Amino acid sequence: MSNRPDKARLNRTPSGNALTEYGLIAAIVLGASCVALSNLGDNVSDLFKSMLSTKAQESTAGSNPKPTTNEAGMPPLQAGEIQITLSDGTTIRLPDHPQDLTRSVMTAGANGTTHALANTLKAIATQLQEKGAITQAEFNTLIALSNQGHRIADVQKAIEAVAQKSKTPSEFSASLFQFDGNTYTLDGITSLIGFDNGSMDPNAVTNPLTDPTACPEMSTFQELFKKAQRTGALDDPVLRNVVKTLSVQILSISDLNNIAAYNIADYYAPTSSMAGNIVSNLTDYKAVGICGAGNGVDSGVQCSAG
Repeated sequence: MSNRPDKARLNRTPSGNALTEYGLIAAIVLGASCVALSNLGDNVSDLFKSMLSTKAQESTAGSNPKPTTNEAGMPPLQAGEIQITLSDGTTIRLPDHPQDLTRSVMTAGANGTTHALANTLKAIATQLQEKGAITQAEFNTLIALSNQGHRIADVQKAIEAVAQKSKTPSEFSASLFQFDGNTYTLDGITSLIGFDNGSMDPNAVTNPLTDPTACPEMSTFQELFKKAQRTGALDDPVLRNVVKTLSVQILSISDLNNIAAYNIADYYAPTSSMAGNIVSNLTDYKAVGICGAGNGVDSGVQCSAG
């Protein structure tokens, strides 16, 4: 177990491009990173379920009405394809959306799952634009949100790739990580994503979309979500609920990825256990919340599935 002080992350300034800023020793001891300092356990499940089961009840008064789209003559849904019907009758079809987070993380890792969720955001934006349901500016904002999700997934991939090739926790801790043309220590790479709440209590992150302790890449995602709300892209209450669900998933899975890295480096968990460690924090939360398999997380969303 690490000798890291209990509140080593407190008042930490996120580091930049890091090989010159971090010594190799910093990688071994991890220093102060945005990795959470305790296992989220079942608390994450409860947090996800309580947040994502909220029905979209916000008023749309004063918003610009979106045109109703006539969906008559649509072909039957294919196996695995899902369809979402918005408040104005517009439908969105998603053939590649993961409906089981546990299965997705175990087969594609955190990064693959996050890429899939970001792809869903892009598919939603593209179809809404094609149907004339959103403006070009609203489309651009949703695409920027999707792209930032992919960027967060690329940070996750950098961490997971090193874990897969490392033979021991010590080797993983001392490794260097490549992202966006820069080289990072483990402390540096984990300083880009996750939450750095000073209380060290995972439950302190009551809303990943607004928590002020988000690390840089996560904070950028938060700001893009707020912009989507301001521009009117999320005026439809069903669409707002769907995009909020996907966004919370992206941010939360990213934090779980950091916690898994911490468990390997500081608690000497097997390097092969990263996906399993993430999944262990998704207990009883197997659906992504859109036409998914349970726990009421898609309340307020009219769905059909092939």
